[in-house]
Amino acid sequence: MLTGASIIQLDAKGRLAIPSRYREALAARSGGQLVTTVSFSVGKERDDRSLWMYPRDAWKRVAKKVAALPDFDANHRVFKRFFIGYASDMEMDRSGRVLLPALLRDFAAIGKGVCLIGQSNKFELWSEEKWRARHDQWLADAIDMDKISPELEQLSL
Repeated sequence: MLTGASIIQLDAKGRLAIPSRYREALAARSGGQLVTTVSFSVGKERDDRSLWMYPRDAWKRVAKKVAALPDFDANHRVFKRFFIGYASDMEMDRSGRVLLPALLRDFAAIGKGVCLIGQSNKFELWSEEKWRARHDQWLADAIDMDKISPELEQLSL
């Protein structure tokens, strides 16, 4: 289970050191193979460019669902172009680092600092600066209980 938040500094080559608490599980689960792609934000959060990093086994399941979307729908085509088109295979090295391609770093405006947020089946990777700004905004806005989804309403936590 990929949970928790970490602030990580990229090295000069653009490599991200996966926190040690995840390395063993990722090595066992997917041989240290990961896939990183762009998140596809919608609605009010359209400008929230971040990345999603999946263990290879989780990526296969998600990519299969996305690839099955019909190409006759223009929104599906655009989504596939970004989500699958930007997907980059990567493998942890012996030090637990992965190279984040420049194209992905540019998309998410990631400089030196990265905020890695566990989302159970994947990680979200944010520019540290963007994360801090959005984090504070999300806390200020909180959840609008008048607009809560049926799925969230039914959760029994």
